Amino acid sequence: MIQAGDVKAIYLDEGTANPLLMKTLSLKPLLFEIHNVLNAEECAHFINVAKEKGLQKSITTNKRPEHERFVLADYDQNQELSVEEMRWTIEGSMDIYLDDEDILEMYRKTNVDKNEDGIIDEVELKSFTPKHMQAYLSDFLKNQPEKHSRFSEQLWLFPRNSTDEVFQSLQKRISKVTELAPEIIKKSDFQVVRYDKKGHYNAHYDSTRKSNLPCCVEEHQGDCRICRFMTALAYLNDVEEGGETAFPVADNETVNVGVIKDKQLLNLNKYCDRANLKIKPELGKLVIWYNHFLDPDTDWLGEMDRHSIHGGCSVTSGEKWIANFWITASHDKEKDLEQMFKTLMKDEL
Repeated sequence: MIQAGDVKAIYLDEGTANPLLMKTLSLKPLLFEIHNVLNAEECAHFINVAKEKGLQKSITTNKRPEHERFVLADYDQNQELSVEEMRWTIEGSMDIYLDDEDILEMYRKTNVDKNEDGIIDEVELKSFTPKHMQAYLSDFLKNQPEKHSRFSEQLWLFPRNSTDEVFQSLQKRISKVTELAPEIIKKSDFQVVRYDKKGHYNAHYDSTRKSNLPCCVEEHQGDCRICRFMTALAYLNDVEEGGETAFPVADNETVNVGVIKDKQLLNLNKYCDRANLKIKPELGKLVIWYNHFLDPDTDWLGEMDRHSIHGGCSVTSGEKWIANFWITASHDKEKDLEQMFKTLMKDEL
């Protein structure tokens, strides 16, 4: 049985004298690291491609209907919000992570807390609508953009359409180390990301739990959900300080949402040190983890592993470059295999 700390040799080519060594870092989620998957020239190549094509500001999306996006976190149902509940409200509704001091400053500047007791009651809340709050926070983020859950720049590249030889070579290596067919890798989502000083990505899931919505595949780009079976993350440079990839609840027996909220484990910008597992970014290293279990009946995409919640800690010195392969699948094995076959036939023509 596989255990954390196990090391497996991977030979990319027959007759290779020096194999890659894949180390198991955790079982929940199933997580591995492999050094020297890319060399310095290949890493520089992807960075240069991203610079030439131009990076865009990274954003997070909220697919909930507009009337459902702002939800008051009045968990004790006493018709008022404590500072902690206001923080949860803003995190959940606006994807902005404030300190308690930021919230109290917001109260002072907007004069919403009339009696200055740090509690926003039902009457006070009526004078401070979500629209007013959004206007204040938009201005606030101009000076402190790192308070957003994601602070980085990115570029999308598409494996299935690429003729870049370095990109094609990397795809073959990803196929080899993941033991997945090249056709699956070709239909992956691929992204190059740059994090400047204070750049980070608070804890999140790369995939989504099963629901009535279909998985977002080539023929489904409308109302659908993200289904990423596996993530393969490559570090493209050595980071001077910070920028670890963190798994806040790795190898916990259970995943308790209440504990995650209480300990602010999502806020890796500020509380990276609270994560169970942190991986140092090193040039050429590849980190792989499973976002889903295998379905016992189909041996294909199963339930999402809630231990796979992860993120990028704040870069405190220098910059950080990474490349993500998000290896997608759906719950329809036959349809996925049919699509893979079409890709294979297209490549052979």
